[in-house]
Amino acid sequence: MKRTQTMISVLAMLLALMFTAGLAMAAEEEHSNEPPKVKPEWFYKDLVDADFVKEHITIPRTDDVMIIDARPYMTKYALGYIPTAVNIPQTKNDEMASLLPKNKDALLIFYCGGYHCKLSHKAAKVAEKLGYKNIKVYAAGFPDWKRHGYDVAVESEYVKNLLAEGKKPYLLIDARPLNKFLEGAIPGSVSIPDSKFDEFKGVLPSDKSTQLVYYCGGFKCKLSHKSADKAKKLGYTNVVVNESGYPGWKEKFGGSQAASISADVKDGAIDVTKFEAILKDNPDSIMLVDVRDADEFKAGHFPTAINMPVDEVEKKIAEFTADKPIIFVCSTGARSGEAFYMFLDKRPDLKDVYYLEATVDFHKDGTAKITPNK
Repeated sequence: MKRTQTMISVLAMLLALMFTAGLAMAAEEEHSNEPPKVKPEWFYKDLVDADFVKEHITIPRTDDVMIIDARPYMTKYALGYIPTAVNIPQTKNDEMASLLPKNKDALLIFYCGGYHCKLSHKAAKVAEKLGYKNIKVYAAGFPDWKRHGYDVAVESEYVKNLLAEGKKPYLLIDARPLNKFLEGAIPGSVSIPDSKFDEFKGVLPSDKSTQLVYYCGGFKCKLSHKSADKAKKLGYTNVVVNESGYPGWKEKFGGSQAASISADVKDGAIDVTKFEAILKDNPDSIMLVDVRDADEFKAGHFPTAINMPVDEVEKKIAEFTADKPIIFVCSTGARSGEAFYMFLDKRPDLKDVYYLEATVDFHKDGTAKITPNK
């Protein structure tokens, strides 16, 4: 037992040291990121700037664009990366064919640690050999991205290190609906649902330089990004998003103990198999309401669904009737669950109301892959 505890302590110390070293290296990058006077021979041929990258960020990710961070995972990517970027470090260049999109016409944007960093240029050339036709390199890289003050994402290891260190002030915020938070959350986080942001903004620290770390239901969930943007508008200067959210935390470090709540909290979640059968055999028998944002809906949705972003549901709640069962859907179960619980509170007269508790990958052709949430 003592030996196991010693091993855990040593691993924790190593993790902390790696993060400290990574932070020091990141600071050095920012100060030394000057563009070369003469373009080096090893630079990739097609270069882009920060605004080009920002323009092509779509949350959730699409099949048409992939932003790739070519830096090492633990000491660089986990500490901070461009939102939606996937990590393919040089050590995984041999695996690149399986990690990149199947569509060879997809836009690939590679970046790394700035003008002096060769990793993104090397990776771009590997992708070119694999047959990809639309490749760009953001040579100024992550230091330049931060200099512009654009949004920054972090990984679960960064959050874990914050919890372990306890040295600098921060607030870890779950932007999902309260019912999701109660079912399980990252330790040490507080619940401020994005839909209740204005109502609970007084909970945020008075010191606007305090780091705020937002998370929600994973890479397909926009709630954390929305809340982060609202916090920035309030003047908070150190705001990041943990994009992998609670699913990423649970996968790497295990789930937290769910709070004690009533046993019927999930009663509104329709069985996935039953839902799929309705879609196949009698889709017009239900009112299917997709509560994602309009851009997500446009990128792919169930053919019979109507689009009503969750922010609008309460405004239009009086318009709903009991003509058909109502089923709310989104991409993670978070926003659809929020709409369901709103109905429990605001429209108790409607009994046939449900939500889909699942992760849904919507496709442009109207099909979708539905995976029940664990």
